[in-house]
Amino acid sequence: MSSLDGASDGSHASGGDPSRQRIAELERQVAEQQRTIDALRKACVWNIDSRDVRESLFQLIDSSSDFIGIADMEGHAYYVNEAGRNMVGLGSIEEAQRTLVSNYFDPADLPYVYETILPEVMRSGRWEGEFSFRHMMTGAKIPVHYSLFLAKNAKDEAIGLATITRDLRSMKRVEEERQRLQEEIIRMQALALAEMSTPLIPISDRAVVMPLIGTVDEARAKQVLETLLKGVTERSAAIAILDVTGVSVADRAVANALVEAARAVRLLGAQVVLTGIRPQVARALVDLGLGLEGLVVRGTLQSGIAFAMGRG
Repeated sequence: MSSLDGASDGSHASGGDPSRQRIAELERQVAEQQRTIDALRKACVWNIDSRDVRESLFQLIDSSSDFIGIADMEGHAYYVNEAGRNMVGLGSIEEAQRTLVSNYFDPADLPYVYETILPEVMRSGRWEGEFSFRHMMTGAKIPVHYSLFLAKNAKDEAIGLATITRDLRSMKRVEEERQRLQEEIIRMQALALAEMSTPLIPISDRAVVMPLIGTVDEARAKQVLETLLKGVTERSAAIAILDVTGVSVADRAVANALVEAARAVRLLGAQVVLTGIRPQVARALVDLGLGLEGLVVRGTLQSGIAFAMGRG
């Protein structure tokens, strides 16, 4: 053997001094032991003095709120911590060890696992991103932040797969609630803008006025009708003035909206007064054959208010 050959050469070199041979042998043994210790440390094999540290490490893993698990390269679980078992509905470590890693995923997601995630782990040693686990009891998908990486031995050889996975359900619920609140805020803002764009102003106990400014599209025409009917009903108004002096676009849509609003208000028993009608609107009313029977028309808002106050 070469080691023995080396010792023989050393013996001749030292002139056969037994003490020097013994020192050389001890140095060789110490060096060999150090290499063994280093290898054990790299392989996470702990000596008896490290038992407390090892126990603390396992307590730390088990107290984590994240899913922490280790499996062999064939997909058999070595270990899944308590948080991980609770996340996917497994009762014990033995049950987790009997469950193949593939069962942790929804069947529809397995092609992505095999075609994308695992090849990337084997290529680069790691894959990380949002994914889904499957609850073993209900089959429900669990949104997670999935981090999968290779577990290696001291020789840098892959011996298994390890994961630290975070449950995203709480975060998703918070995001959904935030989205719901944002949509509610947008809805309330839209209502506020609609109310501002279709204000209903009481001018007496028996009369209200709605001055319209800007454009009147289909959505706004609907809002005009709803606001007018609601206001007339709630206030028991006898007269409702629709002033279109400030309407920037006067076309058939505006004319039709005005007549529909007027007819609806008349069904509630109230008198409608149209003010500020431009020539374009008047022409549109004629072209559409929309009669103004039963409606009061005044040229200005002032004259319409005068009529409503009994001075017209």
